[in-house]
Amino acid sequence: MNEQYAALIIAIPLISAFFVPVIKAISKKAVMPFLLLVTILQMGIAGWVFSEVYTSGKPIIVMAGGWRPPVGINLYIGHFAALFVLIIAVISFFTAYFSMKAVKVEPLDKYAMLFLLLMLGATGMIATGDIFNLFVFMEITAITAYALTAYNKTGEAAEASMKYMILGGVGSSFFLIGIALIYGATGTLNMAQLAQLAGSINPTVAQVGLALLIFGLAVEAELFPLNAWAPDAYQAAPHPITVMFSAFVVKAGLYAAARLLYLMQAVSTWGSVLKLLVIMAVLTVVVAEFSALRQRDVKRMIAYSSISQVGMIAFALALGSQAGVDAGVFHMVNHAIVKALLFLGVGYVGVKLGGTKLEDFEGLGRRMPLTAFAITVGSLSAVGIPLFNIFWSKVRIMLAGVSAGYTWGVALILGASVVEAVYYLRLIHRIWFAGEGERLSESFALGAIMLLLVALILVIGFYPNYAWSLAQKAGADIFDVTKYIGNVPLMGVGA
Repeated sequence: MNEQYAALIIAIPLISAFFVPVIKAISKKAVMPFLLLVTILQMGIAGWVFSEVYTSGKPIIVMAGGWRPPVGINLYIGHFAALFVLIIAVISFFTAYFSMKAVKVEPLDKYAMLFLLLMLGATGMIATGDIFNLFVFMEITAITAYALTAYNKTGEAAEASMKYMILGGVGSSFFLIGIALIYGATGTLNMAQLAQLAGSINPTVAQVGLALLIFGLAVEAELFPLNAWAPDAYQAAPHPITVMFSAFVVKAGLYAAARLLYLMQAVSTWGSVLKLLVIMAVLTVVVAEFSALRQRDVKRMIAYSSISQVGMIAFALALGSQAGVDAGVFHMVNHAIVKALLFLGVGYVGVKLGGTKLEDFEGLGRRMPLTAFAITVGSLSAVGIPLFNIFWSKVRIMLAGVSAGYTWGVALILGASVVEAVYYLRLIHRIWFAGEGERLSESFALGAIMLLLVALILVIGFYPNYAWSLAQKAGADIFDVTKYIGNVPLMGVGA
């Protein structure tokens, strides 16, 4: 198959979003099945892309209009992009099906359009090879996320969306100013050429520009102090959308930050930006864990837990070492699986019982045993219990942190992990050892999805080597900038 077909990962959700009104005109009931069909198609293309890249060991380069970069815009689908484009597609399929059960607020056609554009934005952020198009895809992601946060049309949702919009606007401004500084210093927007020229940029300009880019992405990456929007948005948004926020929207922001960070590693002031990101990451972990401990709403509690895990990923990516990047990517994969499971389970409880307060989970083991089992497995994994998947990535992050000389950061993260264990064990106790209730029917298909995620958690927990090897290849794709430059067919390079 022609490599240019890989552009379908961008084209399919974009074109499909504009076809939604046509589908609605034909049959209003066909809108959500159409959304499900598009995610299945996207999953097939993403699976082919993943197979091509990991089988051949070479990235797929898509050049718009056949023009070679930096004149033309290109997509760069290396090991990282291939892995996470597949994760985005699979999670989108799961959440599209969940949406058919959980989303009843009209207009559903607007929901489907925004859903597809959110999938498009996150996919584009990961696949683009151009810094300005990274900004464009980031804006698509952000604007659709604002709208979806407010979708339930409650006062709480409107407030959460407004908070997200204000902080997102600040982040976008930072990012755009950073692009202007970097472009003014190099005259290019192509990531590979930017990496070539990084060493020749004025160190102060590079330091300020890179710091602005990182701060701009910190909103989508949910990093302290620009993550105040996240808990409110997670709580107010439709249940399937919170799955997408945690499982892959935040990952797109983290990837973009890591990609730009390592492209600029030839800059003499690079180390100071790394230290800034390490401090932001550790503060994110500590503040989020203690905030989670105070929550009485489980969905909000898991949102804070997700923010903490994101801080841990950012810490690993900012260590400046191959071991750190590999561990960070491994944790991104594990986090996507675990948080998708937890938000699916908690969201399903919200749909069935009408709320996600701690009290709603009392006796859940008797009322909804399959969902309760899934939430329990996800909770134990999130804590980092041995033989669950997150244990292995947490250990690798801790080892990489100590090797990089950030023992203080590792100690604070480990201390915060104790707090995490307290509130997750409190939830498990409520589920299995408190309250009464009659047995409720559970969706067979959603149960199968949750059991599949449980199986992935346990398989990676018992046999982590395959997932670790995928993460190492994806991590090398970010860290090995020389190889990245060599893979991109820049004009005048390798001609």
